[in-house]
Amino acid sequence: MKLRIFLILSVAAGSFALLSMFPGIMYPETGKRTVEVTDQMGRHIVVPKSVTRIAAFHHMGSKIVYALGAKNMLVGQAFFRNEGEAIARMDPAFAGKPQLLQGHTVNNEAIIALKPDLAIVYASFDISEVNRLENAGIIVVAIKGETFRESFESVRLVGRILDREKEAEDYIAASERLLNLTKIRLERIPAEKKLKVIFSGPRNMYTVATGEMLQSRVLEAAGAYNVAQGLKGFWAAVSPEQIVAWNPDVIFLGSGLDSYGVMEMLSNAQLQGVKAVQNKRIYVFPSNVGWWDYPAPHCVLGTVWAAKTLYPEQFADIDIKKTADEFYKKYMGYTFTSMGGKL
Repeated sequence: MKLRIFLILSVAAGSFALLSMFPGIMYPETGKRTVEVTDQMGRHIVVPKSVTRIAAFHHMGSKIVYALGAKNMLVGQAFFRNEGEAIARMDPAFAGKPQLLQGHTVNNEAIIALKPDLAIVYASFDISEVNRLENAGIIVVAIKGETFRESFESVRLVGRILDREKEAEDYIAASERLLNLTKIRLERIPAEKKLKVIFSGPRNMYTVATGEMLQSRVLEAAGAYNVAQGLKGFWAAVSPEQIVAWNPDVIFLGSGLDSYGVMEMLSNAQLQGVKAVQNKRIYVFPSNVGWWDYPAPHCVLGTVWAAKTLYPEQFADIDIKKTADEFYKKYMGYTFTSMGGKL
């Protein structure tokens, strides 16, 4: 009799252990379904499939949630500057939600008070703040997008958590089609004819995108060579003499800039020997409603725009605004034009 009881208990325990190894299983003692994921901080996380309230701590998370058709789950506004204002003009429900981003920072106390089931943060988010949110009972998932591959993996991650994997793959496929369109057309340009480019940062004209940043991936996909490719970190400071030595053919200005512009660079006495200045090939990266050089799959639009700007003859038939309108309509719910978008 004792042996029989022992065997029954052993089988039951073994069955439960086996079930717990698989994501999306039903736990007998709670009746809840869960999904197990590894986020882009490398953390193993178990998320209930009953998520209905999401706090995004970075605009990339918000864009992904919108693209997957789950915008109503967002408990607050989490878009930078003009983009959030544009959406608020179009969507009264969004306008009525609290603003979570204050510049590049978030109001953690306000977010905790909103009691979200899930918080989506960027992978550089302070781990102590992650712990604080988790101690408040909020599940935290980190995403990252300094390469196209990382962006797509972020989409898959959120898609799996929200049980919207089909929508995630659709979003990725649309992004890859734009990248492939650009790649095919740029194959006609020999390596020695590819333009040298600097991507200047939002703080001042002497900060540049390094080889570790998404902007460098965008330039590469657009058929350009980032002359600051060998630098490390984010928005590296350089001297005017270094820019002159690099002598880029084109200079892109980060779309978040508010301290200088094209005219300031063209009139800078220290840069008059630079080809980009001499030929007036300095351009502000779009867009005025939602930056196309920041982490999120939407940066593929920036890639197409950059490629057309650098090599207009190869992309003469491509209408960037029409392409953006179609992409925004499908993955934001509104066209780029209706949001007040300009290139």
